Amino acid sequence: MAQFILENVRLAGCSLVLGENIHTIENEPQYYGHDTAQLARLQKMIGFGTRYTASEGTTTCDLCGQAATRLLHALGLGPAQIGAIISVTQTPDYRMPGNAHVLHARLGLGKEALALDVEMGCSGFVYGLWLAGMVAAGGAKRVLLVAGDTLSKQANPQDRTLAPLFGDAGSAAIVEYAPGAPKMHFILQAEGAQLETMYVPAGGSRTPSTPQTRQAITGEDGNARSLEDIVMDGFGIFKFTMTEQPLLLHNILEFSGKTQADIDYFLLHQANRYIVETITQKAGIPAAKVPSDLFPRYGNQNSASIPGVLCGALAEALQGKTVQAVMQGFGIGLSWGACQLALDNVVCLPPQVFTRTKE
Repeated sequence: MAQFILENVRLAGCSLVLGENIHTIENEPQYYGHDTAQLARLQKMIGFGTRYTASEGTTTCDLCGQAATRLLHALGLGPAQIGAIISVTQTPDYRMPGNAHVLHARLGLGKEALALDVEMGCSGFVYGLWLAGMVAAGGAKRVLLVAGDTLSKQANPQDRTLAPLFGDAGSAAIVEYAPGAPKMHFILQAEGAQLETMYVPAGGSRTPSTPQTRQAITGEDGNARSLEDIVMDGFGIFKFTMTEQPLLLHNILEFSGKTQADIDYFLLHQANRYIVETITQKAGIPAAKVPSDLFPRYGNQNSASIPGVLCGALAEALQGKTVQAVMQGFGIGLSWGACQLALDNVVCLPPQVFTRTKE
């Protein structure tokens, strides 16, 4: 496994912007066969509740851009004080260039500020935090990390297994050089051999988009999807999660020299409430230390999921305090990673719904 220690960097702030459309499971009866008993079981076990999605004309850049503008204003920072921007997403606005360059222009960053794109999903914020920390410590001083997805647009609305899962959100975080800041410990892992466990089969250079790849076909499970929709082996993902994630929690504590008692919060990717709670139980972590109610409130926010926990569950708890935390993301790739760090008076802004401004 890849292990890293970063020194003299800190997470200074974080913000989250949600898609402007709100859905409730009660208003989507097609996803549980119009069966109220099934709905009750899904709400209790998986945690289905509400989710926010982006409108047709709203993109990942729109969500992340609003989150970034809001955070920079809250921290009193201007474009000239940003040495780099790193974008993490699976749903870029364009095939080229990447979202980092789009936001570089939109936010008015100077040509001295580098722009870098990373294509990752649910583990992306942890990977992005590691990369932003290295760039900040290496000379950029202050890095704007944006992470977000509009993955609801990649799920076929007639796919009952995936369509009700995804919520759209964009996040922004500031990672800055801070001499003497506590060390950050990272463990990052991947297994590309399992990429077909969760992927979009067509639409890229390997299998270009055609009328045939865009045609939805109903499978044996009764769900309709095209080759350009996301597909997921639910059992394979669950097996991967239960095998690797409790072990990673153990390993990050061992690597950082911490115990469970030393950690105030474990911030896990909110795939769904059942997965978060099952990982927590299997790892033997006290449930009170693991926020698990974000999926019922926002849906699976992919690369913005951990910022969703910071802003949606801990905005007040972190204000003016120093706490020890573990962040852990896992998903498409397959990839997974964890970070143990101190959150020292981090400015976390409560989630905000996207509002389109007049051009």
